[in-house]
Parts: sequence; C-alpha cells; structure tokens
Amino acid sequence: MRVSAWKGGTYGIRVGKANAAKYFKKKWNYVLVLIGGSTYCFPLSGTFWTTCPEIRGRPIGNWLSQNGNASWQKGHHPKFDLRHLGGRRFELV
Repeated sequence: MRVSAWKGGTYGIRVGKANAAKYFKKKWNYVLVLIGGSTYCFPLSGTFWTTCPEIRGRPIGNWLSQNGNASWQKGHHPKFDLRHLGGRRFELV
C-alpha cells in the first residue's frame, strides 16, 4: 500500500482510512513494522480508526532522517510502500 510521511509531535506514516480498513484489524492495539532490517512495535492510537490513521514513533523519524526525507514542502509529503507481511506485520520500504 502507498503511505505518506507525517509529522506532528513526532514522525510517522499516514496509511489513510481506506488502507486502515483494508489491511488492519480493529482488534489490534499495536502493529509490528520492519524498518531497515529491524522490527519495531508501534501502538495504534484510539483515533487510528477515525481521524488519525497514522503509525507514529521515533524509529520512523530516524528512518526518514537517514534517508533524507525528514522535511518537505507543505502538501508534498514523501510517499513510501508499506508491505503487509501477514497478520499485524508490515515492512516500510
């Protein structure tokens, strides 16, 4: 699925409502994301299903920085692929 970089108080990736409905289960309170060869656990916020379909955390910010994608012009968020590996496991590439 295509996702975009997001930043507020921390960095994250916005999966969007359609992808959240298609690839995520409402019973999940966290997901595991493989980033650069390491797996990280990210909690899903209470608003993930309503107004904020984002996965947020420091490892995403570190990855964005290391790849030169930590800043962007308003409205031009970098895009990435988030591969569903099965269950609550994903890979950010």
